[in-house]
Amino acid sequence: MKRFLFLPLWLILCCYCCICNAQTSLPTNAIKIGKCVVRGKVPAMLAMKLSLTVVYNDFFASNADTYDLSIDAEGNVSGELPLHSLYAHAAVQLDLEENSQTEFVLLSQNDTLRVWVDNQKNLKAEGARCSSVFKSFDWLTFVFASDRYLPQKQSSVIAKFPVKKISGYPSATTAEDRKILVNKLKISYYASMLNIMKIRKVKLPASAYAFLNDIVFDDKILYASPDTDDFFYFLLSDKSLKIPSIGDTPIPEWKEKLRCQLAKIPYKPNELFCDLMAFSSYYFQLENGKLLTAQQLQNIHTGFSSGEWDKLLLLYHEQEVKTQARSGHFVNCAENGQPQTLEEILVQHKGKPVIVDFWYGACGPCAVMSKLLYKVLAEEGFENVELLDMTSPRLTSMEAWQNMKGNHGGWHYMLKDAELERVMQQQQAEGFPTLMFYDKSHQLVKTKVGQMSENELRSIVQQIVHIH
Repeated sequence: MKRFLFLPLWLILCCYCCICNAQTSLPTNAIKIGKCVVRGKVPAMLAMKLSLTVVYNDFFASNADTYDLSIDAEGNVSGELPLHSLYAHAAVQLDLEENSQTEFVLLSQNDTLRVWVDNQKNLKAEGARCSSVFKSFDWLTFVFASDRYLPQKQSSVIAKFPVKKISGYPSATTAEDRKILVNKLKISYYASMLNIMKIRKVKLPASAYAFLNDIVFDDKILYASPDTDDFFYFLLSDKSLKIPSIGDTPIPEWKEKLRCQLAKIPYKPNELFCDLMAFSSYYFQLENGKLLTAQQLQNIHTGFSSGEWDKLLLLYHEQEVKTQARSGHFVNCAENGQPQTLEEILVQHKGKPVIVDFWYGACGPCAVMSKLLYKVLAEEGFENVELLDMTSPRLTSMEAWQNMKGNHGGWHYMLKDAELERVMQQQQAEGFPTLMFYDKSHQLVKTKVGQMSENELRSIVQQIVHIH
C-alpha cells in the first residue's frame, strides 16, 4: 500500500492569527470519545448571508473533518463537534459574500467553543486556553519544514536529526512550546527518512533505530500533526525491524512480542509507544479495507494502558462496515460492450438518484470526499442513491483504480480520457473532486467542485432523493 499525506486542514489554515494572552502550553491530552459544544452569536441581519465552518483533524488521521455550524434567523450559533481526544487543533472559518476569515482555536470536551461575528463583520472565536503559538499557522509551517533538514545527497542510513541547526521557530514560543514543536518536527523528519529507506529498499542494521530515542512519546503526540500516521505506518511495515503482525493475538501478548523484537535494537519503548503501535496495526488493517475479526473486536477491549482506544477503533470499524455494505462494480469503458459516455452510463441507472464523483489517484481531497460519501449514503433513507465514481487512465493507473476502490461499494468507472475531459469542460469544472448530483429522473440538480462539509453533502442528497 502506498501512503499519501492528505492535507485539507493543513493547507487552508494559512492566513489569520488569533492572539491569546494565556501562556499555558498544550493541556494534557488523552484518547476519549466525546464532543465539543459550540455556541455563539452573529448579527441577525447577516444570519442568512454568512456561513460558519469548523475544520479540524482527528487524532492520527491526516484527513480533515468539516462541520457547518447552525445559525438561526435571530443569529444564534450552535453546534456539536465529535472529538476523539480531549483536545484538538481547529480552524473556524467565516464566509460572507467576498469576505473570508479564519480563527485558530483549541477545541476541548470540557470547554464550550465561543464564536461570534460583530457588526463590522469581524470573526472572533474562543476555545480552550493555550499558548498563542498554537493559535496560528506558524507552528504547522515550522513542522512542515522538516524536509529542509533531510540530507542533500542520497542517504542509505537513517540520518540523525540535526538538533543544533534548528531555526525558524514561531514567535513568542516558550521553552515548553519549543520542546513540543521540535518533537513534532522530529516525527515528521524521521517519517521522511523511513520512507526514503523503504523506497530504496535499504536493509538497516539494528543500531540505526537508535533514532527512536530522539522522540518523546507522550500525550502531546495525541494532538494531530503532519506525518504522525505515516511515521507509525513505516515502522510497522519496516522489513528490517520485523514487527510481528497483531492478527488475533491478545494485545498484552502482542505487546510482549513487540518488546522482545525491539530488544534487538537500542530502544526501550514506553507504554504509550506500545499503545500507538497496537492501535496503528488495527487502524491500517481497516484502512486497507479489512474489517476487524470477531476475536480482534474482543481483544481491543483489554490491553491498552489508558484512554478509550477500543471505542475509537470501534468507530473506525463501524465506518468501514458501512463503506463495504454497498457491493462494488468495476466497469472499464474501453472494453467492448461497455457504455462509452456519461449519458449512456446514466441510462443504466434509470429511476434512481445518482451521484457522479470524478476523482484521481493522488488527490487527497478526492479521498476525503469518497469517505464522506460512503458515510452519508449509509444513512437511512439514502439506500437507493447510486454512487458512480469515475476516473480515466491519464489520471489513475489501472492498478491504482483496482487497489483504491477494490474494498469499496458503488460503481467504479474507468472512462476514456476524452470522455472525462468532455464532461469536465461541459460542466466548466476545473478541479477535483467534481461531484454531479442527479434526481431519479436524471435531471442535473447541482455540480460541486472541491470538498464540501458533511452537512452540505447530506442536504444535497436529501434534495435529490425527495425531488419528484
